[in-house]
Amino acid sequence: MATYTIRPIDAGQFLDIEKPVLTYMHGFGQVIRSPILMWAIEGANERIIVDTGPGNPERALKYHREMAQSEGQRPDKALENMGWNPDDVNLVIMTHLHWDHCGNNGIFGKAEFVLQEEEMRYAICPLPIQAVPYESFSIGASPLWLDTMCRFKIIRGDKSLAPGIRLIHLPGHTPGFQGVLVETDQGPYLIAGDCIPLYENWEGANRIPHGVHSDLFAYNRSFDRIDEIGAPILPGHDMRVLEKSIYP
Repeated sequence: MATYTIRPIDAGQFLDIEKPVLTYMHGFGQVIRSPILMWAIEGANERIIVDTGPGNPERALKYHREMAQSEGQRPDKALENMGWNPDDVNLVIMTHLHWDHCGNNGIFGKAEFVLQEEEMRYAICPLPIQAVPYESFSIGASPLWLDTMCRFKIIRGDKSLAPGIRLIHLPGHTPGFQGVLVETDQGPYLIAGDCIPLYENWEGANRIPHGVHSDLFAYNRSFDRIDEIGAPILPGHDMRVLEKSIYP
């Protein structure tokens, strides 16, 4: 089977995010620094991106919260520093369509974007309480993924994209959230993203959902699936991920 490497890309950081935003009902009064991560998968003559990061800091401040992003953290520059050209990427996997994960689709001019049908449906008309993270039309925004919608490939449920790359539907954080199971030379790794935003969500005796979620029952079933898979986890917003430049 083909094997791959996985590189985390720091596309900006929240400098003072309240911890319970990421750890449901845990960590009240604590404020943490949190990266906004993209992922670059390489192997078997493939270059694949998972998520495309946030928009610029000005847009983040307008609709969401303050975000720090240096010139080198801009996704186009981060890729350039890795020796990647966005036009070399023919496949982008969208774990979900929250604003901080789909803000740079447009730089991948030749890519197809793969996402779950349930995510597409919900992103167009989310519950009012979740309109902001989707930059919904209902708040007067125009979501940044809109211009690339014509290149969306909509799937339903789990799907093998290539030998050693499998999408796993993990609803809970959002209805159509999906993780990416990647075969490496040390076995499979799961890019769990915002399903498991911090290692802390997974490492304790009790699994902790993201503070932002659409269905806790579905979330619990997704946790059971991740347990069954048994692969090492790569979370979506943990500074510890950046302690390594490449996985495994």
